[in-house]
Amino acid sequence: MKKIIILLLVISGVGFMAFRLYHNKVEMAENMASAMKTATSVPVTVEKAQMISLDRSFDSNGVFEAQQEITLMSETNGVIVRVFKKKGDYVKKGDLILQIDDRLIQSELTIAQLNHERFAKDLQRFTNLSESDAITKKQFEESERDLGISEAQLMAIRKRLDDTQVKAPISGYINEDFYETGVLVNPGMPLAHIINKYPMKLKVFLSENEIATANLGDVIPVNVNAIPNKKFEGTVNFISDKADGSFKYEVNLIMKGEDLEIIKPGMFGTAKFSSKSPYPSIVINRKSISGGLKDPGVFVINDDAAVYKPIKARPIDASLVEVMDGLSEGEEIIASGLINVKEGIKVKVQ
Repeated sequence: MKKIIILLLVISGVGFMAFRLYHNKVEMAENMASAMKTATSVPVTVEKAQMISLDRSFDSNGVFEAQQEITLMSETNGVIVRVFKKKGDYVKKGDLILQIDDRLIQSELTIAQLNHERFAKDLQRFTNLSESDAITKKQFEESERDLGISEAQLMAIRKRLDDTQVKAPISGYINEDFYETGVLVNPGMPLAHIINKYPMKLKVFLSENEIATANLGDVIPVNVNAIPNKKFEGTVNFISDKADGSFKYEVNLIMKGEDLEIIKPGMFGTAKFSSKSPYPSIVINRKSISGGLKDPGVFVINDDAAVYKPIKARPIDASLVEVMDGLSEGEEIIASGLINVKEGIKVKVQ
C-alpha cells in the first residue's frame, strides 16, 4: 500500500512540474508577442558616406638578401692537396680556392697528347699517299676517325684536369667552407658557400591594394631594424607580374648609398612606400559593414525600412574602409544597431 501511495505522489509531482513548465513557456511566448507589438521599429543610428582625400602611404617589412649566393660543388673525385682560400676570405671570380690531386690525370693527358700527335702524323701521311692512290679510301677514313677520337679524348681529359682546380665562379666572400687538406672529395660534394652582397637587395611582398603604388625605378626610404639610427634608400628594380599563393606580389629594392657594408643578409628592413598624391575616395566606418570585408554590404533606409546593399570595399586602417563601388557621397547608411537589423525590418533613427 505504501508503494502505491509513493508512486502516486511521484506521478503527481511530475505532472505538476510539467504543467508549470508548459504554463511558463506559454506565458513567455505571450510576453514576446506583446513586446513585438509594442516595439514596431528597431532603433538605429546612421552615418553619411564621406568623400575624403586618401594618402595610400604604407610600410612593408622584408628581409635583406645578398645579390648572389651559390654553393660550390666538386666536379671530380680525389684528395685535396692544397688550400688557397678559407672561410671569411674575399675571392674574385676565377680565383683558385683549392687544388685536388691531379697526378693520374696529368699522366692520362700526356698519353692522350702523344696519341693525338701520332694520329695527326698518320693522317698527314695518309693524305699524301691518297694523292697517288697508294692507300684505300677505307684506310684514309679510319685515320680521320682515329684523329677525331683522340681529339675528343684529349678534350675530356683537359676538362677533368681543369676540374681539379676549384675556382670561384663569382666574386664575394666565402661564408662557409667544407674542405681541408687531405680530405677525399667526390662529384656533387659541397665545398663552399659564397656570398656576393653587393648590391644588397631588400625583398618585400605587397598586397593587390598596395602594388599599384610601386613602380620600377622608384627610390624608397628604407629603415634597417637592427640599425635604427641610420637612414637608407633602395631603388625598385623588380615587380612580379603574378601573385604568390598568399596573393602577394614580390618587389625587390636594390640598396644604394653609404655604409651599406653594415647591412647583413638576413636582417629585417622596412620599406616606406608613399603615394604620388592624395586621391578622393568614399569612406565609411568599418563598424557599418555587415557581413565582414570578404563579402561586404551595408544597410540603407528606404521608407523607414532597412534595405541591404552590397558594396566593394577595402580597409584603410583599423576603423575606416574605402568604398570602391556601391555607395555615393552623402548616402546615409545604418551605423549602429546592426545586430537587430535585417532586410525589410522597420527602423527608427535615434
